[in-house]
Amino acid sequence: MLRNLSAEQARYEYTDADVAGIIGISRSSYSEKKKTGRFTMLECKKLCQAFNCSFEYLFSDEVPEKTA
Repeated sequence: MLRNLSAEQARYEYTDADVAGIIGISRSSYSEKKKTGRFTMLECKKLCQAFNCSFEYLFSDEVPEKTA
């Protein structure tokens, strides 16, 4: 699961249908791609533009370390 993608989607208050429309696919296709992380390069570019963030951030699978 792509934590940052889900976090940005929640921050912008977008539904899966909203984001699917932005990248030009169906809601069910978007939901599946969000689970697998298998987006095309064009879809990745559109997502980064929609959420105004870098690819590295949006598609990171690393969990940030806790600070003391």
